[in-house]
Amino acid sequence: MIRAILFDFDGVLVDSERLQFESLGQALNESGMKLSWDDYLKIGIGLPDKEAVRLALLLNGIEDDALAAKVLARKTYLYDTWLPDRLPLPEDMANIVRTLSQRFILAIASGAFRHQIEGVLVREGVRDLFAAIVSHDDYRRGKPDPTPFLLALERLNAFVTPSLRPHECLVVEDAPSGVQAARAAGMGCIAITTYFPEEALQDADVVISQLKDLLLPHVWERFAVMPLL
Repeated sequence: MIRAILFDFDGVLVDSERLQFESLGQALNESGMKLSWDDYLKIGIGLPDKEAVRLALLLNGIEDDALAAKVLARKTYLYDTWLPDRLPLPEDMANIVRTLSQRFILAIASGAFRHQIEGVLVREGVRDLFAAIVSHDDYRRGKPDPTPFLLALERLNAFVTPSLRPHECLVVEDAPSGVQAARAAGMGCIAITTYFPEEALQDADVVISQLKDLLLPHVWERFAVMPLL
């Protein structure tokens, strides 16, 4: 039985990766480096920002911790500055989250920074619907390592009775590394083709094309869950 849903953030609850790419690209450009969208798909989506910056520098033939820290700080500043006015949300995101919260315990396990996650959720009026948030600030080993999802499970179990087990948790992801992390954590997974084609997400239990498909009855048949509506 599925009791909890653990959401990724970027590319799932917010359509943010283009903005993430633009902010990282500009930060790199200011330091004399470049990053293509195709390369960003390989090193940016599904990974914590710190790791994405490190890999972006390696693509430019550079391994420099001090420069990586500088680029990360600049990228974060640019993203935060652009975020309020330029961040698109999936259609009807807030109402979808509200509907799911009536049946499941909700949490977020993401590579985004906590202030970025909290800001969007508060603005959309759904912050109180998430019982736990695990962000880039909370761990060192990110996806495809299962640590973010296992940490979210641990935080939920600090107050959930009876305790949740991994197979009672369902992950919603948009990146192959996130699907791998969900599998490694022993959790089910629904993948959304926000940026990656279905074949790249085939290890998920179910692949959907948009967030609102989570409310479709057939999506839940695989998990023996009755229709939500």
